[in-house]
Amino acid sequence: MWTREEAIRWVLDRHGREAIYVASTGYLSRAVYAVAGPDANVFYMQGSMGLAPAIGLGIALHTSRDVVVLNGDASLLMALGSTHTIRDRAPETFFHYVFRNGVHESVGGQPCARLEETYPGVTAILDVAPGGKPPRVGIAPEENARRIRQALAADSSRAAAGGG
Repeated sequence: MWTREEAIRWVLDRHGREAIYVASTGYLSRAVYAVAGPDANVFYMQGSMGLAPAIGLGIALHTSRDVVVLNGDASLLMALGSTHTIRDRAPETFFHYVFRNGVHESVGGQPCARLEETYPGVTAILDVAPGGKPPRVGIAPEENARRIRQALAADSSRAAAGGG
């Protein structure tokens, strides 16, 4: 079992700084911000429980970059049907990691239903220990969205110029 921070570092190192990341709601978004820092290409899905995989899929369908979703187990269960859409529609550049700690951590630590060992549309399930309350994400949602749009626009500009 990993700490949440170790698992986040592993995912970030695996996909690098050029990937676009989508971090699920709650403590996971906070922890990703603490590890990745303010300049990473991370779209923080604060307050939209269960929607990070669907949003990540939408992004992945419109860029050649790796798109990486970091999701909690309880959050995955809130929109479990998205896994089949991801299985059927996601490009090879889409990755979905689920951090399994068995609880709805950011809303009081209530237990969540147990996950199966695999799901369609999920790259890997990483067992992590609950990690306590990380500091808040230090970027306003509007600025976060602007930065991600800017990173994706750079892809469009390169493709239009014949570079990718």
